[in-house]
Amino acid sequence: MTILVIEDDPRIAQVVEDAFLGGGWQVERCGSGEEGLDRAAADRFDAIVLDVLLPVYSGFEVCQRLREQGVTTPILMLTCRDRDEDIVRGLRLGADDYMTKPFSTAQLTARVDALVRRATGFARGRQLRAGPVVLDQKSRKVSVGEYVIPLTAREFALLEFFMQHAGRAVTRETLLGRVWGDDDCHTPNVVDVYVSYLRRKLARSGAGIRLRTVRGYGYILDEPVGH
Repeated sequence: MTILVIEDDPRIAQVVEDAFLGGGWQVERCGSGEEGLDRAAADRFDAIVLDVLLPVYSGFEVCQRLREQGVTTPILMLTCRDRDEDIVRGLRLGADDYMTKPFSTAQLTARVDALVRRATGFARGRQLRAGPVVLDQKSRKVSVGEYVIPLTAREFALLEFFMQHAGRAVTRETLLGRVWGDDDCHTPNVVDVYVSYLRRKLARSGAGIRLRTVRGYGYILDEPVGH
């Protein structure tokens, strides 16, 4: 699932990006209406989060032009403009939803999920795949074919995060924050310990995926060639 975030405020763009990355999305960012219009028209995205007050083209213009070009990607406008006439204008120009700043990231991601479900009928939050490994988020089981990999709750959460970010290097600090949360009793060294546990269990399963160390940075989940 890939989302395009068109936002010229780097701080807000980073907050939005982190929220969606945490939910397993791939995220691309643009800082102007002109760049966002070009990217949205050129590539297929599952959803677009669009600011209104943008350089070159406003969010209203971007939305209108995309709809005129036949782009049907769900669009959620995220802006500080909260007057009724602005909301009505955005929706009439083709936006599928409209949120005002300040905003809740949980509500933002839930609304975009709902837009994508309505547009595609795709229900997220079921299964993640990396090579032959299948992680079922509902049953909380990880399997390779008929073989179920026995994981603790922490190992499951760690593998889930790696699979959501397969092919991308992630730092120990990021893993500590996302998997261990606010528990300040742990240090980044605990990540190394659990990665070693996870590596052994994946190796026993014959999955062919590996957690590669990125020296001085963290880890990256590599999938086997051909998957």
